[in-house]
Amino acid sequence: EKRPDKQFKGDAYDGAEDIPRVLGEALDLFEEATALHEVLGADFARVYSIVKRAEYDEFLQVISPWEREHLLLNV
Repeated sequence: EKRPDKQFKGDAYDGAEDIPRVLGEALDLFEEATALHEVLGADFARVYSIVKRAEYDEFLQVISPWEREHLLLNV
């Protein structure tokens, strides 16, 4: 059984690595994280990625209330 080798302590925003601000970027990183896939299980990681990618694609098709108010109604 694989387990994470170290615990992160502190504020993740102060870390050396950038945290993705867009879900698509986070999913790209997740898909590349083979060590994490070993911890979670390859089947779970594959299904999770497929589901989250589909949810994100659907989200991108929706016009948010902010977009409607500030972009569409003020043109």
